Amino acid sequence: METRLACSACATPICPDCGHEAVIGYQCPDCARPSTGDASGPPAGQRSSTSRRGGGFNPFGGARTGGGRQGTRPGGGHDGARLPTAVGTRATVVGLAAAVVGGLVLGPVLAQGALFLLSSGVVGWLVARAVFWAAEERSSAYLRALALTCAGFTVAVGLVVASTTAAPAGARLLAYPAAIYGGWICVRAR
Repeated sequence: METRLACSACATPICPDCGHEAVIGYQCPDCARPSTGDASGPPAGQRSSTSRRGGGFNPFGGARTGGGRQGTRPGGGHDGARLPTAVGTRATVVGLAAAVVGGLVLGPVLAQGALFLLSSGVVGWLVARAVFWAAEERSSAYLRALALTCAGFTVAVGLVVASTTAAPAGARLLAYPAAIYGGWICVRAR
């Protein structure tokens, strides 16, 4: 029997009657079955449909317990179930430092009011890129949010450097979305 249904874990074609509903899509009987002899849950690299429940919240992405599916996102980044604390901390520190440096660079541009949209976007992209560089090119919901937050924080630092009275009103209003859009360009590939 020909089927268009494939396992979301291993991509093996499966019969609609044999498939087991998972968090995303359906899984074949082998992937849906917990491993034998291992009380920790599903086989390594896979997540059962209940592993997200009751595991506690991890601010660096995913559940604290459970096998954690190491899926590949469309842009090539890995959206792991858990980001190591050291990597998350390093990404946070580098992101904030990049935001401050970016704000120092962006401040004079905002004070002059020329090319502030393009400059804000470029600096926002660079700050977001620094976050993923510090995270060793990993990706998680935490890192994506951190990258966008730091991109926006760059404009706040830039306005302080330029002194908010010197910056044109349009710069204050439009520089934030320009910087966040620049960061989003980097984040959307993750």
